[in-house]
Amino acid sequence: MPYLVRENLFIGNIGDAAEVLQNGSDDITHILSVLSSASISFFSEWRSETYNRGEKIDSSKFGPDPSFPAEKLSSNSKILTNKEARPNTPAYRCKKCRRLVALKENVVDHVPGEGETCFNWRKRSGTFSRSEDDECSSIFIEPLCWMKSVEEGGLEGKLSCINCEARLGYFNWSGIQCSCGSWITPAFQLHKSRVDISTI
Repeated sequence: MPYLVRENLFIGNIGDAAEVLQNGSDDITHILSVLSSASISFFSEWRSETYNRGEKIDSSKFGPDPSFPAEKLSSNSKILTNKEARPNTPAYRCKKCRRLVALKENVVDHVPGEGETCFNWRKRSGTFSRSEDDECSSIFIEPLCWMKSVEEGGLEGKLSCINCEARLGYFNWSGIQCSCGSWITPAFQLHKSRVDISTI
């Protein structure tokens, strides 16, 4: 059971987080992990047995579809339009049909690895110097409602645009290695060559 540190702040271990995800909580609305990357065993615990039998995942676990206006959060909250809620927010759109597929807030940041240079021979005393122009060829995002292949229960597969069926990327619950060499687990990868970056 998580411990109350001070008002609205609890601390606990990964088992406590899984329990909150499975049973829900009136007191806890957000979970922050201090792991360098999410543990795949953690995700397999909260996905429950229905996922392992090939049944659909509860779509409430996914982030909202960024192409639709914000849903009403509560009876007291004001409904905001996309422009009011996120002025000049970077957005990622399908290159083929221009459908909004992700926002900057959906992107999962990672620490760049050494990429292919980690396999090159070098002296033990030599340090790694990364050139500034190296950039990842993909972005990694959180699972979103438009990802039907994820919702259907696949462990890995293609991510296609829900509007035009263009292939945007790939997902794998076991993880994918980025072009920079960093390993992201679980991974929902969008290729930068398949999406346009714009602002909304």
